[in-house]
Amino acid sequence: MPSPEMQQMNDQLEEEKTKAATLPDPSWTQMREDYEQNATLFPADPAAEAKALNLGGVPTLCFSGPGADEKRAVLYLHGGGYTIGGLGSHEAITSRLALASQCPVYALDYRLAPEHPFPAAVDDVVSAFRALVAGGLSPSRIAIAGDSAGGGLTVACLLALRDAGDSLPACAVPISPWMDLIGETGWAEADEAIDPMVTISSLHRMTRDYMAGGDARSPLASPMFAELSGLPAMLIQVGTAEILLSDSTLFAERARQAGIDVTLEIEEGAPHVWHHFVPLVPEATAALGRIAAFVQQHTT
Repeated sequence: MPSPEMQQMNDQLEEEKTKAATLPDPSWTQMREDYEQNATLFPADPAAEAKALNLGGVPTLCFSGPGADEKRAVLYLHGGGYTIGGLGSHEAITSRLALASQCPVYALDYRLAPEHPFPAAVDDVVSAFRALVAGGLSPSRIAIAGDSAGGGLTVACLLALRDAGDSLPACAVPISPWMDLIGETGWAEADEAIDPMVTISSLHRMTRDYMAGGDARSPLASPMFAELSGLPAMLIQVGTAEILLSDSTLFAERARQAGIDVTLEIEEGAPHVWHHFVPLVPEATAALGRIAAFVQQHTT
């Protein structure tokens, strides 16, 4: 059963979703401002030090804690449907992940659609990963993690690196990942009533503006349809209160069939990327702790 804190959060999200359904679709500019404003309710952990830098041409915010192992790193890719989100929207997650994993977490401000459609985001992540390696980090000491669209982007980066002949990172952590941009494998026909946050119409809108007429079944856009052999170990976390649940369960099944070491964790009653609500929701704190342990296991 979800904790009382989780249930309260779901109720608040459902109320906001119902209210938003009565209003016209806001512009991406307005949605970005609202997203950043909501994120101020869940600030960075003050124990983590933040440093702004440029990683392979991509603006980046690096969090690290006392005694961090500088020879290891997490490259973190925020969610937001490739259209919203940025450095300020995920500080609660990235700062605490840095503290728990005891290594720097590099949060990327990759380019967003519709101004920068596919494959701009993929190109930015690949450039940032290569910059970490060029800076002296071994790929075997790097983990890539991301939530929602950033979860799909995590796998897209692995595919792009593999196909280019680069050495791959040690492991990957897709959180509530968006793996199928067209919804062919499940979410387009899902029951919206189970999800207090995400709507089918918003996913279609994000797909339209990210792909800008391109093929949404492209493996680097929708990793669900990719050939997955040779990818590193993955930890996938997803909640039952998500229309994107099938993106995780089906992708995990396909990855296992390709010989990938996959751990799939399904959190009962959890909404899309419940990790945002750390430290107020105990399930969020626990999930980040398991991610940190996974990262340490594979990068140490």
